[in-house]
Amino acid sequence: MTGAIDFITDGERMAYVHEGYPMMSKVTAMGCTATGIVGAFLAVNSDPLEASFHAMKAMEIAGERTASLSRGNGSMMINFLDELYNLMADD
Repeated sequence: MTGAIDFITDGERMAYVHEGYPMMSKVTAMGCTATGIVGAFLAVNSDPLEASFHAMKAMEIAGERTASLSRGNGSMMINFLDELYNLMADD
């Protein structure tokens, strides 16, 4: 699940991302989306904590940008997918 703050740990180290939007925790399949994005980031970064941090950072940036566009959790999912698609490397 993802929401306003995401905590990430590998059992020894911990990181958190706090750019998200609270409504993200009410969007169906947001956790599954996070799993897929973490998997993609792991394909290019072998450090699980670092890859997970960057993946969640991307999700949170997209979620934060989506907040002002969305009127509810249904439109948030659609807007989130568009914002995720439009992320650039320097975001």
